[in-house]
Formats: sequence, structure tokens, C-alpha cells
Amino acid sequence: MKFSEEYYTSLIGEVFDGYSVAEFGGNELFIKHINIRDQRYIHKYYEFYKNRALSKGIESEKDVFKRLIDDGMWEESDDMKIASLVSEIENLKKTKDALFLPSKKESFQKTIDEKSEEVYKLRSKKHELVGVTAEAYATNRSGDEMLRFCLFKDPELKKEFYSEDEFAELEIHEVRRLNDIVLESHSRLSEDNIKHAVLRPFFGMYLSNCKNLRDFYGKAVVELSVFQLKTAMYGKVFDSIFQYTEDVPENIKEDPDKLLAFSESQRNKDSGDKGHIKEDADASAVFGATKEDMEQVGGDARSVSLSDELEKAGGKLDMKQMMRLAGHDV
Repeated sequence: MKFSEEYYTSLIGEVFDGYSVAEFGGNELFIKHINIRDQRYIHKYYEFYKNRALSKGIESEKDVFKRLIDDGMWEESDDMKIASLVSEIENLKKTKDALFLPSKKESFQKTIDEKSEEVYKLRSKKHELVGVTAEAYATNRSGDEMLRFCLFKDPELKKEFYSEDEFAELEIHEVRRLNDIVLESHSRLSEDNIKHAVLRPFFGMYLSNCKNLRDFYGKAVVELSVFQLKTAMYGKVFDSIFQYTEDVPENIKEDPDKLLAFSESQRNKDSGDKGHIKEDADASAVFGATKEDMEQVGGDARSVSLSDELEKAGGKLDMKQMMRLAGHDV
């Protein structure tokens, strides 16, 4: 979904500030964007609560899985199927990224989505069987602690919104509402929104500056939030595309996904995926391409339906005819 220029300008402002602003209980709430150092804070509390759970007799995931297998409620083959599907999905993604035609990419994405749904169902079934474990308890408790860690009363992020004791006194519905507010702010700063914001006209003058993070943000890399790193990363990527990719269609210059796909398709063509078509041939043919594919491919390329050409030739094509259809001068 695309938003207004003002929306994306505000979004980039949030990224540079390093926090989002919301309201809770009639008070202004500043939500810190975490960095790599903050991740260590999460891990510390995770281990603390995991060990506490184990000491109180809550089973570990490993012990629960063993019991489920011994009771015949879960099979090791189910875990192997999940691992196999995950590996297959990764390979499909790599293949999709290397494809030339958008329509073929869409076909692969459909398969990826179907496989991902299978993984989701298997993992959901496993989660229902497992129930509460030491790891699950630690994830929930450390998540609450991280929530408190991100909330402040001031834009300098110095005054905690809640002390540890105050947070412990909150009702469950209050903690859930705070969690929803944080998730909403993170949703606004989604990767898709950041990609679109970086390609807006107002950000164009900053693209070339994304290469040097310290100069761009005035901070060391370890102090940068995840959102700041993503913004700079996409700025660098898109700046490189505009500099080194020829004939980028005007209608895709503000569409990040189409721009990335076009850049990839151009690299594939340059690396030999043209099928060794002569550069001075009158035209290039792309078998099985849709109209939308050809618009993205650009140039003098034309789509060829092999079934149509077979019908024209009486049901049979020799090698010379096939090569001419592909743009070779024979």
C-alpha cells in the first residue's frame, strides 16, 4: 500500500529520531527503537527467566519433545518434514530471485506460499502439543521486560515510563495495550514502508550519502537502530541501481519491488541469460512471456507463443526456424 508524501516524510523522521511517539493513559509515550546492544539486554533476561522456570520444575522443550515422541503424539518424521519444507522454501526463493520473467517469479512465489502454509500448520500443531515450557515462559517474561525497557517519558529516552515495580503492578489488559501500541509503531516502520520512503523524491538527495553510516547518522554502527540500518541499506542499494543499471523505466522508479526485480533481470541478461542472442539481431524473443513481462524487459524484445508458431508451421519447427524465432540471424 502506498501512502502520501507527508506520511513517508514523517516515517523517515521517526527513523532518524530513533523513537516513535504514542499516547497512553493521557500521557505522551516515547518508544525507543532498539539497536544491537539492546538485543544483548533481551538475551540476558531470557536466560534469567529460563533458568528460573527450570528451577521450579517447568520442563524444557527438549524434555517435552522427548515425552511427546515416547507417547506417540509426535513423530521425528514430522520434524524432518518441517526441516525439509524449510530447506525447499529457501531453494525456491533462490531460484525465484534468479528468474528473468516476472510472471515466472509469481508462479514460484505461489509455490513458496503453499509450502509456507504447510510449515505453519505443522508448527502450529507442534506448538499446541508442547504447551508451556521453560523456553516459552522465558520468551514471555523477557518480552515483558523488553517492553518496559523501550518505554520512556521523554524524547531523550532518559526517564523510564515505568519503574520495575510500577510495571509489575499493571493489569494484564494494560500490558497488552502497551504491547499493541509498540507493535503498531513497528508495523508503521515495516520494511515495505521503509523501501517506499527511501524512493520518494524528498529522500533522493540523500541516497548517495547512505554509503557512510557514521556521516549519515552521526553515530557508530552499534548505536544504530534496526530501522536506521534498513533505511541506509536500501538507500545504498537503490542508489547503486540508479547509477549502474541502464534504461530503468520511469514508471518503476518509485516502486521498490519492481525496481529490484528489474535490476535483477538486467543482471541476469548481462550474465548470459539471453541465450546468446546476437546484440545486432533485429529483435529478441522471449518464450512464454506475458505482456507485463515484456513491459518490464523493455527494449525490442518480443514475446513468442511456441504453440502459435507450431500451428503456423503446420505442427513442426526445424532448428533454423527455432533459432530465428529466438532472434538469431541464421
